Amino acid sequence: MWFLVAGLLVAVGLAARFGLRRIQYLNPKEQLLVKLLTSKIVVNGPAVYFPPLFETLSYKKRPALTLATAQHCVVTEERTGEQRVVEGPCALFLGPYEAAAAATESRSLSEAEGVVVLDRASGTRELLAGPLVYAPRTAYEVVERHVAATTLKASEYVRVQDARTGKVRVVAGECRFFLEPHEALVGKIANAWTLGANDYVRLRDGASGSVRVVRGPGVCVPKATEDAVDGPEPLAAVALKAWEYSVIQAPDGARRVERGPALIRLGPEDVFLSARKTGATVDALHAALVRDRSTGAERLVTCEHDASFVFVPAAGEEIVEVRDLVRLAEHEAVILRDGSGNYHYRYGKTPDGCFFVPPTWEIVSLKWSRGRRRETRDLVISVFDCRPQYMSFEFNCRTSDNVELVLEGTFFWEVASIPKMLEFTSDAPGDVCSHARSSFIALISKVTLAEFMASFNDLAKRASDGDDAFYRNRGIDVHSLEVTRYACADASTSAILAQIISETTNRMCRLSQQDSENEIALSKIDGAVAQEKGKAELNEIREARDVAAARAEGEAEAQRLLSFLETLDGRVTDGEALWRELRRKDALEAVASGSAHVYFTPDQAQLTIETRA
Repeated sequence: MWFLVAGLLVAVGLAARFGLRRIQYLNPKEQLLVKLLTSKIVVNGPAVYFPPLFETLSYKKRPALTLATAQHCVVTEERTGEQRVVEGPCALFLGPYEAAAAATESRSLSEAEGVVVLDRASGTRELLAGPLVYAPRTAYEVVERHVAATTLKASEYVRVQDARTGKVRVVAGECRFFLEPHEALVGKIANAWTLGANDYVRLRDGASGSVRVVRGPGVCVPKATEDAVDGPEPLAAVALKAWEYSVIQAPDGARRVERGPALIRLGPEDVFLSARKTGATVDALHAALVRDRSTGAERLVTCEHDASFVFVPAAGEEIVEVRDLVRLAEHEAVILRDGSGNYHYRYGKTPDGCFFVPPTWEIVSLKWSRGRRRETRDLVISVFDCRPQYMSFEFNCRTSDNVELVLEGTFFWEVASIPKMLEFTSDAPGDVCSHARSSFIALISKVTLAEFMASFNDLAKRASDGDDAFYRNRGIDVHSLEVTRYACADASTSAILAQIISETTNRMCRLSQQDSENEIALSKIDGAVAQEKGKAELNEIREARDVAAARAEGEAEAQRLLSFLETLDGRVTDGEALWRELRRKDALEAVASGSAHVYFTPDQAQLTIETRA
């Protein structure tokens, strides 16, 4: 009996000891995984758990998985293979059949960052934009790419295309946006048009082909299918002044003219043929030649009653040119050719010497030769001077004794008849020089050098008078032809001729000097004779003057004496003696006031000389 009791007590003690060791005490961050006969269970702390004695195969404690704020992990269900994502902060207690991967740091995204995630289970993509802390929402979600936000300023825009539908949209600033996974930028970020008060832009819709006009002020952003018609820069309205105009063509080809002052903007389909043109000033001195585009007819627009104005052509007209008033001096003339090729002549001395060139008419210009030898023909003459004028010439010729000479001289000529000149020649001075040269050569070839030197002026006159019909047929009058210089073309002959000319010149100089000396001597003699005659005439004049002065003085003295005597009127016995004494007194006073010496005779001084012993 005692053995049974003792055994029972030992068994109870052993059972109590085994039971106390089997009891599991769990704190809040611990978990007990119990493997039973047919399943697994977990007991999360805080708890006290006694595993069933006959159902428990094994048990063990494991700590809870602690996840921080920016951490996550993937938990896998071993029986089904399903996975889930657990985000921190938390203490993660796994299920009985779950296993956890290592904790992973979540990605922190700023406002300008985002990620495109791919759900591998469904194949869908999604954009997640910051600011956020990204962690996969499912175990099948992975980051396909990182994207940055597109920032647009207030004056910028960009086109975005949906890859699924091909539709394009426009995103305008000021903003920040992210492209969706199925979107892409079309082109680069572009600047919107900042339009001033006078600016505008024309936009064509690529889908419909229509054009719209956007006027300033403001910012213009095109639609998704619109493009600028006139390039990247906005158009500025054309500010026309009062004397300006624009020519604009519509899509149907019709033209219109807009006249200033105005601001001109093109319509949706308009085109500038001339954005800015200046009208023609029509006044007393200017006229506008205008052509009708449809018929080609020309007309001349002139002012009436001296009222000047600015002419602007109609839509179907154009200004060909502005013609100046042709004002001819009395000695000038012009040749006009009309549209039929007929010639007309205007002269300054006639009433029609001031005119505008009519439509389809033109002023005829002739090319005359120039230079002393008339070898260059490029002098354009449109106004002809009908006054007599000089023209120089130079050519070579030979005498009968085979001396080659270079002659220089002048023609004194004039155009007498413009119609005759135009009929027979287009180079009047060239014809005159050529004909005179031929005549001169023919005459000089018949005389020797000595004969030429003695009579070259006579030869010149004969050359100019020899064939008047040639000049008359051409309406030219040659008044004179003079040789101003001649020289030998050969150097040795020229030296001999120079000696002859020098000797002749010296002889003429000596004769001239002797004549001058004779004239000087005769002039001196004539001067002396004239001087003596002048002196004689001067003496005669002086004598006559002295006589006249003495006579006048005597008459004055006699008159004074008579007046003196009349005044005394017999009160003094000898009045004449008293007068003489008074005059003597005056003479003495005059002498005393000067530096003269006066001598008296004894009678005059009334002195008596006595001799005493």
